[in-house]
Amino acid sequence: MLLARIAAALGRRRALEPWTLAEIAPSAGLSPAGLLKRFGSRQGILVALSRRWIDSIPDAPRGTEAPARELRGWVESRFAGDGPEGVAVGLVNLLDDLVDDHLRELLAEGWAKEIRYLASLLAATDLPRLGDPHRAAALLFDALNGSMLRRAADRESSLPTTVLEELTEVWS
Repeated sequence: MLLARIAAALGRRRALEPWTLAEIAPSAGLSPAGLLKRFGSRQGILVALSRRWIDSIPDAPRGTEAPARELRGWVESRFAGDGPEGVAVGLVNLLDDLVDDHLRELLAEGWAKEIRYLASLLAATDLPRLGDPHRAAALLFDALNGSMLRRAADRESSLPTTVLEELTEVWS
């Protein structure tokens, strides 16, 4: 799939300047003009990638494993550390989203969907002191993102999975 190839090309980048159509076109199997014809603009590619990400977020626990295990798996995959360089590149890409109204709306939509998914997993997990699952999910989401950023600068700080373990221990 074209968007998967584009996402993979962007995921391999380590440059801190914004990406160009000419840079990702070979990985996509198209020319820069072909990308423009397909998506209309660089922003059109970002919108399509954002929609793809939002669509990939589950609406509820998948039910293929225990909710606590699914939660840990989500944290491990979503916050997989690819080092300080990967986090820095992610922040550069995040800036693309934050300066554009439509992309910022899509980012907010995706983050809200992730929090709803986390809330559904937390609600299905035996955590007697959890309280409101949505509030707990928002707290967990913010703590995980903060942990990832802090870990990029300080490799001795807590892993996101440790943050999850510590919060679920508090809620148990």
